[in-house]
Order: sequence, then C-alpha cells, then structure tokens
Amino acid sequence: MKNWIRKQFRRKSRVYIFPTRMGGYLNGLIFLMFLLAIGYSNNLLLIFTIFLFGFNLLWLIQTHFHLYRLRIEQVTISAGHASTSVSVNISWKAVPKGPWNWQIQLESDHGDFLLNGINDSEGKSEGDIIPEKRGLYQWRHLKIKTSNPFGLYQVWIYFPLGHTSLVYPSLLNSVDLVLSGKDFEGEILQDKKGVDDFRGLSSYTNDESRKISWKHYARTGLLFIKEGEEKKAPILELELNIPSQLEFKEQYLSYMATKMVECNKREIPFSLRVNGISSAQLQDCLKVLTLC
Repeated sequence: MKNWIRKQFRRKSRVYIFPTRMGGYLNGLIFLMFLLAIGYSNNLLLIFTIFLFGFNLLWLIQTHFHLYRLRIEQVTISAGHASTSVSVNISWKAVPKGPWNWQIQLESDHGDFLLNGINDSEGKSEGDIIPEKRGLYQWRHLKIKTSNPFGLYQVWIYFPLGHTSLVYPSLLNSVDLVLSGKDFEGEILQDKKGVDDFRGLSSYTNDESRKISWKHYARTGLLFIKEGEEKKAPILELELNIPSQLEFKEQYLSYMATKMVECNKREIPFSLRVNGISSAQLQDCLKVLTLC
C-alpha cells in the first residue's frame, strides 16, 4: 500500500510545498495572533494579522512559482564502476532565476542517490553519484528540493525517468598481469628510430596498404612495402570462471574488471572468453561482468 501511494504521488511532475522550521513558527505566530485578535476583539491586532497573513500567502505562491514551470530537457548518467564517482549531466527547460541551491536526488531500484558536487550553469546541472553495487540501474525519478527563494517553505518536485545505466564491478587497488607471448598481427616494433626501422623494402604488388612505406613514397614517388617480422605482442587471455561461493563472486568480478581496465590503460591487448566466445572490447567485457 505504501509503495502504491508513493507511486501515485510521483507519477506526474507535481509540486509539493511544506513549511520549514521558520515557516512553521511564522504560521503558528499568525494563528496565535488571530486567536488573540478574535478573543480580545482587538481590531488593530486583527488588521496586522491579516496583513502578515497576506505576506505569508505571497511568499507561499512565489515559492511554488520557483519550480512549477521547470522541466527536464535531457538527463545523461554515465556508466562507471561501483564505489567510484559516476557523472550525471542534466539539461533544464524554463529555468527560474538563480541562485538555485537545489538538492537533486536520483531514485532507482537500487536505492536513492544524492547528487554531489553540483555545478550549476545556465540551463545545466552537473554532479556525481557514488553507487555501491554493480548492476543494471533503472532510474525511476529525479527529485529536486529547495527552500528558495525565502527559506520559509521547502518545495520539491518529482520528474519521472525512464533511464538505465550500467555500474561495473568495483576496481581493486592493483593486480598482477600475467601475459602470454601469443602471436599478434602486425610488424615488429624495433628499438631503432628513423626511416629504416624495418628489414628492407620490396615492390608493391597489391599487398595490404598498411605495409606501404609512405615515407619512401613521399621521397621517390614509388610504392614499396616494408618487409618486417610478425611481432610477438604480449596479450592477456582471460576466461570467466565465476566461483560457486557467493562470498567470493564480487571479489572475483572486481579482480577481472581491474585486469581489463589496467590492460586498456597500458594499451595491452586482452581477450575475455565466456562460454567459448571471446571478446576484446573493454565496454562489452565490463558489461558481461556487470550482468552475470
């Protein structure tokens, strides 16, 4: 029942207003003054009470106007690793005049996340969240809360979202990379620098264009190909073998993710084999680890 009521209140972009502590004190004072003015038939106190109530009503209306026209143009939630910062970018339409001083919260099936380090510019808000668990996140609502412009009432609004994003396994501080010497296509990289950093040249006979020596073509106008060796590039071969013990699963996935990210940083080729199928794209491999 509680979840159903919550869903009904957040189904549309409605504006909700509630007094802050100071606003509660003000409303209590107005009510007390009204009782005293009626009880003692004090017209002067009654006029002052009505005057103060009118200002209070104007402040309430202005607080409502601060957010009621606001709309989301675009929300971008980047993919990232668990326990690290994930960037969030929001573009707005019909933005009220600043300062905004908003509290922005993202609600998902994995919990609620308050946007940290908010940097507001004209029509945009940027910040980050720190999800603690890996997985596919279904982002349901974006909540904005503020007590602007007068601090007497707090106003908030929910925007329904239909976004999803991936949170990859968390990364370890360091891992050991055990590389094999498997053949990797391409010419060998020599220590010698210069135009003759290969064994020799031969005439071009419709060979692969990547072997053409363009430096010699620029000097002579003739097409030659480089005769090099097939290089032995270090390569990291990984195979996904998830342990049966659940308590070791997350640590194992973090270990595998850290290896792949480290290889990508060092520009070391790697491959991940899952059920007999290999993949060498970092994003695809991290997605496999996230959803397994």
